[in-house]
Amino acid sequence: MNKINIKKIEKEQVLDFFKYLTVHLAENGKNGLFFQPLSIEQSKFDKKWENKFNIGLEKEKGEEGWRTLWLATNQENQIVGHIDIRGRPEPNTAHRVLLGMGVDSQFRKLKIGQQLVEFVIDYCKKQPDISWLDLDVMSNNIPAIRLYEKIEFQALSQTADMFRIGDISYGHTSMTLDVGA
Repeated sequence: MNKINIKKIEKEQVLDFFKYLTVHLAENGKNGLFFQPLSIEQSKFDKKWENKFNIGLEKEKGEEGWRTLWLATNQENQIVGHIDIRGRPEPNTAHRVLLGMGVDSQFRKLKIGQQLVEFVIDYCKKQPDISWLDLDVMSNNIPAIRLYEKIEFQALSQTADMFRIGDISYGHTSMTLDVGA
């Protein structure tokens, strides 16, 4: 496994994270692999993305719209991946969180994604108010689905033809993991 450091983002790292995310999003759809339901032209870091993260990171866990974000950095302190959890938007779901993550394409296949997910699972298991870790993934993202299945996430549903990007249909898979005590 590649030696990485996983830490909660600090305020002075936000701009570096946004630069990393700009590059990460620009990779969406390259080589036919979509990890976001966005066309290549739509896969740009913009004010909407910036606001989504800034607003969520300012909120305390449990507040509507909260988000907690961790960065994976290598020995040169370069951001090589990220993972976040956030509250679900539906009422009465405070015991469930949504997971989002990404790994820089130059650092894939080094088990960084696995380390990030295992880190967040461990974090969630220590939180008595979190019972379930949920995620949504593009059904064509087989490497991500294999990772989640390896870690024992269970597929809840698969929605065929959820997205149409260009003239191509893409499915959507919802998965979950019981992290309750």
